[in-house]
Formats: sequence, C-alpha cells, structure tokens
Amino acid sequence: RNSMAGVSARGSGRVVVADSAVTSGRASGVHVSEDASATVEHCRVEANGLCGVELSGSAATLVARRNVVRGNGGEAFALPSPQCGGCVQLEGNDLG
Repeated sequence: RNSMAGVSARGSGRVVVADSAVTSGRASGVHVSEDASATVEHCRVEANGLCGVELSGSAATLVARRNVVRGNGGEAFALPSPQCGGCVQLEGNDLG
C-alpha cells in the first residue's frame, strides 16, 4: 500500500496514465497539484484511502476519460471551485 498518492503530478509535471489500475493506496489514487496536468484514460481507480482523483490548485488541469472510479474513502473526483475555468474535462467515467 502506498502511503502517498498512487500517481502524483505536481510542479510543472505532465502525466498520462492509461489502461492502468491505481488501487489500495492510503491517500488519493491520483493527485494533481500546483501547475501540473494529468490525463487519466481507461483506468481503474479503486479502494484508495482518500479520493479517487484529486485536483488542487487553480493552475492544475485534469482530463479523465472512460475510467472506473469507485470504492475510495472520499469522493470519486475532488475538484476545485468552478473559478478554475477549463481546468477539468470529465467524459464517460463510471462512478459505480
């Protein structure tokens, strides 16, 4: 079990996670912060201690398509306020 996020993007990092399982971590499955961006596609994000996918910071961006996000300790997607503009694109995710 990971003590941190299963996948973490921060600073100015750019991450693509595809066709993967991010499961059973103690924190969020995927965490995107600061000025980072992440694309998560066709993944299973389950049984993590906190949120399935967490986005923090007004400059962070996320594209999440056709994932299964369920059974996590917090929300499926923990997203910032709507003021972030086009920072989040969610499409066809199964929140089971």
